[in-house]
Amino acid sequence: MTGTAGLAALIGVVVQAGPAAAATGRSDACGTYACGSGTFTWGKKTLSGAMSVTFPCGKDLVAGQIRIIVTGTDGQQQYGSPHIVGKSGCGHYTVFNNLSWNQKADIKFFQVETSSTKGQGSSGFHKYLGNVVDNPLT
Repeated sequence: MTGTAGLAALIGVVVQAGPAAAATGRSDACGTYACGSGTFTWGKKTLSGAMSVTFPCGKDLVAGQIRIIVTGTDGQQQYGSPHIVGKSGCGHYTVFNNLSWNQKADIKFFQVETSSTKGQGSSGFHKYLGNVVDNPLT
């Protein structure tokens, strides 16, 4: 054997590749009355990332919100706490950073849900579900 490969084999050096790149997924939920997204980095049982949401001004809306919906390999679906933006936040994206999720079962997929309200019960409530993002680690 000659060269670097031969030398490494001769002295028993193990060459390893660098750490694997983290997998990240994004769910977008948009409609006429609310729009938002969530971008999260995967762990088998964890997610970490950020979400943002906006809702239009001039439609008598008083609030917009976004939350995450996580489904585990055990079939259980769990809803995250809503992140709410008041009327003064209409017309621009509000970002919620440094979010994390941790659960006992492996995560199968996540999606975000956006909504807005006129504050008049269900008749003034608008909800949109984002695309489902599969966990590449399960």
